[in-house]
Amino acid sequence: MSGHYDQNQPGRARIDPAALRQRLADVATAIAGTEDRVADTLERMAVARPDAAAGLRARAAQARQFAATERSRAAALTLPG
Repeated sequence: MSGHYDQNQPGRARIDPAALRQRLADVATAIAGTEDRVADTLERMAVARPDAAAGLRARAAQARQFAATERSRAAALTLPG
């Protein structure tokens, strides 16, 4: 197998680049939402555990930054139109 896509090969799965980009954008958006929920949980934990609050808030900030990165990635992957 050469690794090249042969359009004439019957039964070969076809990949739609636009659909793949959209799927990747959807996954990035879902990851961002999960990271936001993680950050919210860490913030609640910080209130309940004053002894660990600084570390928990730092981790929450990291999770929010990762969420922002994933949203940016989703925006870059989404095709106009």
